[in-house]
Amino acid sequence: MNLLIIDDEIEIINGIMAGVRWENLCFQTVYQATSIEESKKLFYQDTIDIVLCDIEMPDGSGLDLLEWIRMQYPKTVRIIMTCHEEFDYARRAIALDCKDYIVKPMVYEELEEKLLHIAKEINRNWENDKYQAFGREWMKQIIREGEVQEGPASREEIVKQVKSYITANLQEELRIEFLAKKFFLSADYLSRLFKKEEGIGIGDFILEERMFLARELLKEGRLSIARVAYECGYDNYSYFTKIFKKKYGMTPREYGQALKEKESAD
Repeated sequence: MNLLIIDDEIEIINGIMAGVRWENLCFQTVYQATSIEESKKLFYQDTIDIVLCDIEMPDGSGLDLLEWIRMQYPKTVRIIMTCHEEFDYARRAIALDCKDYIVKPMVYEELEEKLLHIAKEINRNWENDKYQAFGREWMKQIIREGEVQEGPASREEIVKQVKSYITANLQEELRIEFLAKKFFLSADYLSRLFKKEEGIGIGDFILEERMFLARELLKEGRLSIARVAYECGYDNYSYFTKIFKKKYGMTPREYGQALKEKESAD
């Protein structure tokens, strides 16, 4: 995944490069440009997934550049940088389908959080496209062969793909109806197929994966318990605590404390 930072003030770009903890993000390349012409050349040379663009540019308006990007590269996510007195420009940029805006002088932690959120969303969209393409091809195969359950290999493969999707998207609301629609199946058929191949229901599998992720995140100790709950797909903190305790015999807080005591003892 590639990011392009556009600002005519190189000091701003240097500040972003130094202020953001890039090791927490997943960018392959972070490109830099100080003019519209230079920016367009980079678009011609490589795929730009996210662009962070200033409004005031020496060779034109950043808004015009954003409009050009929207027309030529509609899948590129666009974020603008703006000063307080430029909120009218920000509103216009949002009207151009920009994802968000950052106010100067910027808080680098805020920018980092926005970039992380957008990168995750792009990855989810990539995954969605991949799994939907698989589902369409699988249904075409079923139609060609004239039967719904055409062989063990295909049944195993569809369950494998469903499991992969679940594991990659635990933060989402994973209802059986949603999963079935994504893979072009009926909810009843997917439920029966999954139980037959895995020996457990799809809901139980989701729960097991979420609890495993929660335990691993708590072991890392980098996130708050509320953030761990969110990353595992639970908006309700109390419900997350209840489910975790039922699974592991202690609350997430007690589990984290036990890990700290164990580390101190070692």
